[in-house]
Amino acid sequence: MAKFLSYSMSQRSWPEQSSNKSMNQSHTPEPSGSSTAGPTELTDEFELEFSERSGPQIITFMLGDEKYGVNILHTRELITYPVGDVTPVPGMPAFIVGVINLRGVVIPIMDLRIRFNITEAAYDDSTVIVIVEVEEKQIGLIVDSVSDVVYLDEDQVQSVEHFSGGVDTAYIAGIVDIKETMVILLDVEHLLSRRELGTLINVKPEAEAAP
Repeated sequence: MAKFLSYSMSQRSWPEQSSNKSMNQSHTPEPSGSSTAGPTELTDEFELEFSERSGPQIITFMLGDEKYGVNILHTRELITYPVGDVTPVPGMPAFIVGVINLRGVVIPIMDLRIRFNITEAAYDDSTVIVIVEVEEKQIGLIVDSVSDVVYLDEDQVQSVEHFSGGVDTAYIAGIVDIKETMVILLDVEHLLSRRELGTLINVKPEAEAAP
């Protein structure tokens, strides 16, 4: 059963700028069975505590040996990887591994390791799904683990002009150095092409799509 690492993003009512202090479990997850009629609905929550501070914010996470980040303004929720709760979808690209039902909303799940052609890794207790919003569509990004929520100064973000990593620079918004560690900032609005995004608008789980 998945556990949430959540904070209120739907109304954009959380403090405008803040930094992460801790992630506290609010209650113990209950086991759940699978459903053949569609994706299992997820419930249990964690809370992320924040303190107010100026500057843009990013959530950082690991993929392989590299650290990545996404702007918190695009982030809706974090949940632990729900083993057994991801429902396959026919006809999707390989990096769309299925969908989950998050409080009644069907959300496509993208494995960033597959998208970026990173060596495959087994999902474990550290695996997290970062729920982001792209053009009013929620999409889950599977990452190895979440590191922190940090704030940046505007002049910290560097151009990707001379970036020589393995990830296509079309997916990258910039590079930033945090405590002597390079963090690759992803541009979530360009992780999918217009055509790919269009295929996800009316995505349905395999059981529902069957005639």
